[in-house]
Amino acid sequence: MTSILLVIELHMPVINIYETLNNFPGLAKKLTCKDLLFTQYECPQVEREQKFYVECSFIGYVISGRRVFRKEEKTWELSEGTCVFVRKGTHIAEKEEGEGWCVMVFFVPDNFLKQLINDNRKNVPMVQLSPAESEHVLILDVNEISRSFFSSMIPYFTQTSPPPEHLLELKFKELVLSLISNKLNKPLLSYLNTLSRRDLHPTVEEVMQNNFTFNLTLAEYAKLACKSTATFKREFKRLFNDSPAKWVTKKRMDMAKSLLENTDMTITSITFECGFENQTHFSRVFKEKTGSTPVEFRSRMKTYDR
Repeated sequence: MTSILLVIELHMPVINIYETLNNFPGLAKKLTCKDLLFTQYECPQVEREQKFYVECSFIGYVISGRRVFRKEEKTWELSEGTCVFVRKGTHIAEKEEGEGWCVMVFFVPDNFLKQLINDNRKNVPMVQLSPAESEHVLILDVNEISRSFFSSMIPYFTQTSPPPEHLLELKFKELVLSLISNKLNKPLLSYLNTLSRRDLHPTVEEVMQNNFTFNLTLAEYAKLACKSTATFKREFKRLFNDSPAKWVTKKRMDMAKSLLENTDMTITSITFECGFENQTHFSRVFKEKTGSTPVEFRSRMKTYDR
């Protein structure tokens, strides 16, 4: 996968799941319809922790295995039979050694979801979005109707010729409507209702504050804010009076200092959490900015605390 990285000195790979699965058919079985993408794949994750990015929301159903998703100090366990709605953005996936993960994933753009809710407004109850229901990941209840849907999709991958697009579009609509008709999935209905009524676009500041530890391209940061790259750059300059590269480095340094001083996390873990490429690079940048290595800084802070 080739992309032009936002140059911020650090290039730890962040997997763009949608782009990867859509552009490399050998990684997964897939079906496409307009901007909709449905895949079934065995996750190839090797590292215990992997940062990933999705440019549109998705509904996932775990066929086998287990993963833990992490975002902003919250965690969600995804094991066999779990159905989940994941909003577009950045996340961390954790796995145990040797553990696999087979999953069906339905990538559904916001515009499709908004149109679907508006087209079915008479049959969809109005539910307001509460703060507790605006999380990045929603674990969904799977009843017999939803479970039957997932089972019915498996043969679509094995037939010789792909199904017609209009049929796939109907299947996507069936999936969403079956999930929100389940009263136990009120948080999803709340989110989609609010999405359909107004634009749920995060601000440039929210995008950067929530994702500065992820090495996204400038275009990907802009996409999360639903803005053009040029507009994103103008607003960033107006908000922070700095370049994205310098701002991100400052934020990562502040985070690293806090973790070194207030936690017992290893240097390796701090390197990952803050978004640095590797421990060697972290130490070099840290010394350039502070005059000491991370180990020296931590030792000095502990001395001051005595």
